[in-house]
This record gives sequence, structure tokens and C-alpha cells, in this order.
Amino acid sequence: MIIRSRSPLRISFAGGGTDIPPYCYERGGAVISAAINKYSYATLETRQDKEIHIESVDFLKSLHFRNMAEMTYDNELDVLKAVIKHLNTSGRGANIWMRSDVPPRAGLGASAAAFAAMIGLFNHMRAERSLTNYDIAELAYRLEREELNIGGGYQDQYATVFGGINFIEFGPGGARVNPSGDIIETEKKGWKDNKILSDALDKTKELTVEIRYALMRGDFLRFGELLNEAWEAKKKHSALVADKYINDIYDIAMKNGALGGKISGAGAGGFMFFYCEPNKEHRVISALQSAGIVPVSFTFDFDGLQTWEPNNIVRGAF
Repeated sequence: MIIRSRSPLRISFAGGGTDIPPYCYERGGAVISAAINKYSYATLETRQDKEIHIESVDFLKSLHFRNMAEMTYDNELDVLKAVIKHLNTSGRGANIWMRSDVPPRAGLGASAAAFAAMIGLFNHMRAERSLTNYDIAELAYRLEREELNIGGGYQDQYATVFGGINFIEFGPGGARVNPSGDIIETEKKGWKDNKILSDALDKTKELTVEIRYALMRGDFLRFGELLNEAWEAKKKHSALVADKYINDIYDIAMKNGALGGKISGAGAGGFMFFYCEPNKEHRVISALQSAGIVPVSFTFDFDGLQTWEPNNIVRGAF
């Protein structure tokens, strides 16, 4: 039996940082994010024995185990191991492959997408006991943040599983999806004792709600302006969010017709995106290319996590 899956990466318009505990538990967090047509892919082929063979194209690593008992966490493809340990309850043998459309640490939620794609493989075989989208997102969060202690917030897991453009709220009771590194550690530990950070997180959440209503009204010029305000608030979360190079890129885009933008992810690197004034996109692209920046085209993904068997109809994880 062969099963394939894909789960989309995401860009976050606003709210990043407010989805990180304990802030989101005590004051409530909110983000607006959009899944894009860049994906993490996974394939599972069942075996007749108990051996587990896993391979990551991105990390150029291939591991073989005689059985699940041999699998331990050692920073070698632990994402794949964590899902196998929790969901391969029968101990069946399998060959598993994983790859992504973007390199690691791109700031596009690739690790959460990898978890979701992996969970999707095993969930596909559960039939009537299959997990819901919320179940999958929550399991992906627990495995990444708690099992493996990888820093980050809640938004990535829900964005990749549900797909689309969503306003996602976080609180002590969990998450609600409404369709419509070091920096992480600073946001987790420092917000209560740092009034500047606390105020910046509150402002970020306030702007996130405003961006939601701008999108609902179709007021895209205001949306671009709010992106800029959200970026300024984001930079107050930590001095590590943006350095001179990132600020220079942002300034080039703004001077040539961008209304607003931000870096995707916690900051310090990865991808940047911008919303431009009508008919000025070409000026922004040209100016950024002249500065050595490589533009990447994308569209939005509205399907979220998908699993299928070759030659069969693609189905979502419901």
C-alpha cells in the first residue's frame, strides 16, 4: 500500500508572537495567516516486515531501523520519528520519504507542514477512527513544541492543516479557525516583565483584528497600510527580528511602491513579502532584484492537508 500527502506552507500577515504561550493563554492571541502553494510532501509505503526506513530529501539523510524500538530522538529526522512513534501503533514496517518546496528555516512554517503531512499519512489508514483537522493540528503542535521542544507558537499547525486565509484565535481552551529561535524565547519569557514587549504584543493583536476587518471589507489599500503598522510593532518584540540588511530591503520596497510588508516567521531571516500599490508591483520587483533579491511567485492554497493513494481521488483530512 502506498499513501501520499502534502501540506501547504504559510505566510503570516499579522499576529505572530501573540500565539505563543503564556501570552495567548493569559490575554488571548490572534493571527491572520494564509496557506500558499508551496508544500511539504510525504510518502508512505507499507512493508511486510517490521523495518522502518525513513529518508529526507531536504536534509540528505536516510535512516534504517529493524523495528520501532530502535528509534530514539537524536536530532536525526526527529520530526518523522515523533509521528511514527505516536501513530504507528501496530508497529508495522514502512518506507517513508519527506521533502519540501523550500529549504529549512525559511520562516514559512515548513516544520509544522512536515508534521501535518506525516500525520496525514497514518491518519489516512485510520478510516472511521480518523482524526479531525483540529485533532491533527493539535497533535502536530504537541509533537513539535512539547515532545521535541522546538520553539514557536500555535499558528503554523492550524494554518497548514486547514489551508486558506484565516483569522485564528488562541486561548486557554485551544484554537478557533475563522476562514476569512531566540526571538521565540524572548516572546515566551519576557512579555510580562518587559512593558515595551507587552505593549507591542497588545498592539500586534489589535492590528490583527483591524487587518481582518480590512480584508472582510475588501479594503486592500488599508490592508497594505496595516501590514506596515504590524511590521513596526513586530520589530518591537525583539531586537533580533530585523537587522540593517532586512531594514534596507524593506525600505527599498517601500520607496518603490510597497504599502507594507513583513518578514515571514519569527524574524532574522527567511522570506519577505510586500503588498504594493496598484500597478507598482513591477517597480518594487525591479528595485529588489537590483539589490540582489530573488522574487518568488506564489498563489494561495485553499485545500490544506491532503492525502491520497496513487490513482485514487485526493481527499482531505476530515
